[in-house]
Amino acid sequence: MTFKLFLLCSFVFLGRPQDVLTFLQPMRPALVVTVLAVGAMIFGTRRQELSAALSSSVSKGYLLFFLIMIIGIPFAFHRRFAFEAVLVEGYYVNMLFFVLLVSQVTSLQRLKSLVWVICLCTLMYCVSGGLLQTEFAGGGRLYLAGEMFDPNDTAYVLLTLFPLCLYFVRIDEGLLKRLVAVAAVIGSMATILHTGSRGGIVGFGAVLLVLLLTKAGGIGKSYKWLIVVMLVSTLLFIRDAIDVERYLTLTDMSSDYNVTGKGGRLELWKGAIVLSFTNPVTGVGVQCFSWAHFLDKVAAGESYLRYHGVHNSYLQISAEVGLIGFGIFMYIIVRSFSTFLRMSRIQVQPEKRETSEMSALGGFMLLGFTGLLVSGFFLSQGYSIYLTLYFGLAVAVGRLQGSSSIWYSSSQEASSSYAKADGNMRLTEVDVRDTEARIHSGGKGTGGRARHGWDRE
Repeated sequence: MTFKLFLLCSFVFLGRPQDVLTFLQPMRPALVVTVLAVGAMIFGTRRQELSAALSSSVSKGYLLFFLIMIIGIPFAFHRRFAFEAVLVEGYYVNMLFFVLLVSQVTSLQRLKSLVWVICLCTLMYCVSGGLLQTEFAGGGRLYLAGEMFDPNDTAYVLLTLFPLCLYFVRIDEGLLKRLVAVAAVIGSMATILHTGSRGGIVGFGAVLLVLLLTKAGGIGKSYKWLIVVMLVSTLLFIRDAIDVERYLTLTDMSSDYNVTGKGGRLELWKGAIVLSFTNPVTGVGVQCFSWAHFLDKVAAGESYLRYHGVHNSYLQISAEVGLIGFGIFMYIIVRSFSTFLRMSRIQVQPEKRETSEMSALGGFMLLGFTGLLVSGFFLSQGYSIYLTLYFGLAVAVGRLQGSSSIWYSSSQEASSSYAKADGNMRLTEVDVRDTEARIHSGGKGTGGRARHGWDRE
């Protein structure tokens, strides 16, 4: 029951059905399922299991990262903003989700169940964006229902999720799951292109490069050609809805407003760097960059005064949490990336389905994490639940990979036991034959001819 509640919690957090099915919002589904899942975890999870889940280096780093956020609240440029962003309606939810994930995903089967829920979330985003909410599309850019995500965020979310759907395309888990996964992948490609997100298209290109030029996920040439065909078919089908001119501006960034204009990304990034070094220990406070940057502009006597996000996940963390927190944040990212990379390189043994599945999952997590890291460079998504998802997955698969030697040793012990049992059985047969041969030969010994004579009879 605890794990099922966790899966429901994951669907609500990652898929956000309440944004599309607005009648669910008064019921506060996220709060309800979180309370139920955490309560079930407290009363149903052994302390030893939870302690083991939180003892990894990534878990310790993540807990320390959260602690630094809390310590920084009294020193924030706007203490109420920081307090609410961390402990009232913000990052504590990520922390609960992280603890739930690392404590509940304790087997390969549970990991695959979580990936299946993620696949359903991806399909739901595509259906709501491509079919149910087409009236929200305007100016060549696709807006999903609700106020949670703009087009750039939508591309970020799908880049994070859709590579995991490839697992059910690559590994046979039944026809239904394969069809759902194919629909989710095609829908994600169409939606990403339709959002007009330039950061999203850069992240999409990075995912495709890793997918087509490496062996991540165990994707063979036939599957790679299939993905290319799917992409080309999607482009041809929705070519009239894609804002091609917007994407072509990437070839000439010198005149782009983000480089030259007031409030452009380049100016904001420079401001974030300045704030990072002037507030290196605790930062300006979680979700306080806009206020701190505004105050800097006022102090400098500038006439252009607006509130802006930093539009870069890494500089967001650096400015708001401080350089110490940023160092821990980057440590978690590097360790998670190395875990996915190491897992994707597991030497696949043809006779071991579990090994093939683990390697494929590691490869597709590597793809999704790549898309997340690249597209996050252009967005203020440093506190994203999807980053937390991949941090939790890194802990979970690291534990599974560490215990995978149990599979190998168990299989080897089982094979050895079968061999010994088979050998003993054969020896027993020989003993019986020897005894029978001795009887036929009058008790003069067994000898080769006696056994051969018994074989002929």
